[in-house]
Amino acid sequence: QLLTENTVSATIEEQWQNLLTHYQEAHRHYHNLTHLQELFELLLPFEAKLEHPKAVYFAIFYHDIIYSAFRKDNELKSAEYADKVLPLLKVDTTTIQLAYSLIIATKEHHALLPSNDFHYFLDADLAILGANWEKYDAYAKAIRQEYRHVPNILYRRGRKKVLQHLLQKTPLYNTPEFFERFEAQARANIKMELKLL
Repeated sequence: QLLTENTVSATIEEQWQNLLTHYQEAHRHYHNLTHLQELFELLLPFEAKLEHPKAVYFAIFYHDIIYSAFRKDNELKSAEYADKVLPLLKVDTTTIQLAYSLIIATKEHHALLPSNDFHYFLDADLAILGANWEKYDAYAKAIRQEYRHVPNILYRRGRKKVLQHLLQKTPLYNTPEFFERFEAQARANIKMELKLL
């Protein structure tokens, strides 16, 4: 029994170090540890409204663990990473499956199930869009840094497509709390960035 506990403890430490290594990669300017911290700060006040908070918290930790501007499958690879690691931490199958689905949902920011787990998690992930303009502008510049290998003309075209897609999402936020706090500002920010591109 003690050997098992020590093994799990060592595995937790090892996976925590792996997580830190990924989120501290040099090419990350937004998808980093600060992003994770902000998600936890946003969601912890709503823990009582989550059906499976543990799955949501694992989804926060792993939803951007694989991140490269050169890839188009970051969400899938992050979900697969979590699916591989969480059994080593003795996480139950139901929690792992839900965390996997939550991570996959960040690709389109569309809830795969009509549950608070999806709505609050996805709303928190998009909360940066509704920050004050100074913080939003810093976020937009950080994203540009992550795509610094892309020529301006191509970046502007791709970024406009992303922003226009977001504007077509009605509403942007599915929970009443996030909608009230961020919706209007997010739309104003996106429109302003589109003007400046």
